[in-house]
Amino acid sequence: MSESVLDVIQDPERLARLRATALLDSPTEQAFDRLARLASKLLEAPLSTVTLIDVDRQFYMSCVGIPEPLASIRETPLEMSFCKHTVVLGKPLVIPDTRGHPIVGENPAIEGFGVLAYAGIPLLTSDGHALGTLCVMDVVTRDWTEDQIDSLTDLAAAVSTEIELRMDIAERVRVEQALHEAVRLREEVLGIVSHDLRNPVHTVSLSSGFLLEIIPEVEEQAVLRKQLGIIRRAAEQMDRLIRDLLDVASIASGRLSVERHPHDAAALLRAACETLQPIAQEKGIHLEAHAPAGTYPVLVDADRIHQVLSNLVGNAIKFTPEGGKIVLSLEAADQGVEFSVADTGSGIPASQLPHIFEQFWQARGAGRHGAGLGLAITKGIVEAHGGRIRVESTVEEGTTFSFTIP
Repeated sequence: MSESVLDVIQDPERLARLRATALLDSPTEQAFDRLARLASKLLEAPLSTVTLIDVDRQFYMSCVGIPEPLASIRETPLEMSFCKHTVVLGKPLVIPDTRGHPIVGENPAIEGFGVLAYAGIPLLTSDGHALGTLCVMDVVTRDWTEDQIDSLTDLAAAVSTEIELRMDIAERVRVEQALHEAVRLREEVLGIVSHDLRNPVHTVSLSSGFLLEIIPEVEEQAVLRKQLGIIRRAAEQMDRLIRDLLDVASIASGRLSVERHPHDAAALLRAACETLQPIAQEKGIHLEAHAPAGTYPVLVDADRIHQVLSNLVGNAIKFTPEGGKIVLSLEAADQGVEFSVADTGSGIPASQLPHIFEQFWQARGAGRHGAGLGLAITKGIVEAHGGRIRVESTVEEGTTFSFTIP
């Protein structure tokens, strides 16, 4: 074979598309068999094949009239292939008389099987790669008519459509397998995180805390106590990150633990405000809670709702300057209650709002403020309660997160 033929046949992109069909060496299929028979019938040709051109062979997905043992083997070397030239051309190849033809005249199938006429249409992918052909052959010379070639072209288009469908199916199978593998790896990593990593982090936190309790607060021990405090805070931060990762994984798999019990929404709001007050005061931010008089019964996981409010207030503290204000509020909503956390911070650009609840997402220009999991977890907890969360923001004026609980 000439170098130009080999360059096309062995083109890596073409071969990748060919492998993606998952049709090489596959069992025969009725769809391709019907089209091969129809081609043979319409063009009144004794031989017809649906052929894929591999790197060193042609493989028959279907064949009509091919003698044994080739019909059972379903492949021949490329030296015997007329179809490879159709693939190289990328357009129909119509040969009334193969003998002495400048392209196929030396093909051993002319003498070996008496093939004297050939017409082949390339099987093209949507991006233009020729993977094989639908062809007909005869043992006598033929003056192929324009109508016959048009019919063969239509049938080849149907074969190409079938191949594209197989490629879509193969890709879906590949993606599904990759997803299963990703889930398996995630579960494996989570097992390491939840046990092999969390346990030593917990030990570091407890040990540093114990040492802080027994080491006296005297000047001689000030440096040691300071370093132990740094170690303890780092361990606690790591433990929070581990809990966040486990929550994110639970949300993604639909296994987030939510234990609902009757509670007063107003009491939950005030309790969260009291707990978070020292953090806000440390940054010089005024934090207050507005809850109307009366009780607002809800069926919720109190710890999870506290986690939501803590995430939202913590997020507000990060982006609210000293002297700013954060307001927690509660009001009745249709068939439930609505919690809100409003701040007077820097605000969020409108272009970033659609991404605000995505995992690991960080606002551009905001610097690095954590792992980007808090708001994703918040959304997951609210939705696990059957609620919804939304955000409104104006740059340089502030942001309000609101969520409803039925």
